[in-house]
Amino acid sequence: MKKIRAYRIWQIIYPVGIYYVVSSLTYFALEMLLGTDAQSYMMRQLICAAITIPFIMAYYVQDKKLEDNVYGEKKFVLDGMLVRDILLVIGTAMTLGIATNNIIAMTPLVEKSVGFTQANEAFFAGQMIYELLGSCLLIPIAEELLYRGVVYKRLRLMVGVTPAILLSALLFGVMHVNLVQLLYAGILGLLLAFLLEWTGKLYAPILGHIAANLAAVVRQETGWLDFSYQPTVAGIGFTLFMLAIASVLIWCQIRQYKREHRKS
Repeated sequence: MKKIRAYRIWQIIYPVGIYYVVSSLTYFALEMLLGTDAQSYMMRQLICAAITIPFIMAYYVQDKKLEDNVYGEKKFVLDGMLVRDILLVIGTAMTLGIATNNIIAMTPLVEKSVGFTQANEAFFAGQMIYELLGSCLLIPIAEELLYRGVVYKRLRLMVGVTPAILLSALLFGVMHVNLVQLLYAGILGLLLAFLLEWTGKLYAPILGHIAANLAAVVRQETGWLDFSYQPTVAGIGFTLFMLAIASVLIWCQIRQYKREHRKS
């Protein structure tokens, strides 16, 4: 039993290791070619995500084939219910992401986290097109393939749904290195794992991740909703409003999830 458990843990750890080894080697090579200036930071991140996607896709496809053999392949059907679910996913991720960002910004954590300040400055130092293609498209795809498509699903088989949601979110947060991103990514990771569990489809956490990142990029680049970062009546009120919307949407999804599982 110990050997089996150790093997299962290794099956979860090594795809994460492969992801970061490939990403780190690619990033190092890009620094040699493009330099280390902040303006090319997001371009380097974008290219790293594009190169790591095929490596993680291989693990995801392997697991998906095994899953389809056991449970049968579920066909993708674009209908009214799917459109509703997509809108719920996007709405939940955006509102929760905005509320979480606001709450963290109202605390001393941002000022105290040197790592976050440096990462944030580099993130927004380049052209917006790289932020949109990187942070709002390729990076979410790469991270969702890894953390939800592979890590969460393998954890789920080993420890069950709730522990897998918690552990995958914790790992997702920890791998973002600094405390601010750990908190934000950890909270978002809980939602993204649940969205995968709720829909059974990887498109859900991918779209949710894209929506949350897109809201953050648009806010930063346009100054939209800057007032809500401040611990004023307007800022706190707006944050609570976003949090309330996210809570209601999550509650609706949980109710639907429970109904569907009672039927099955």
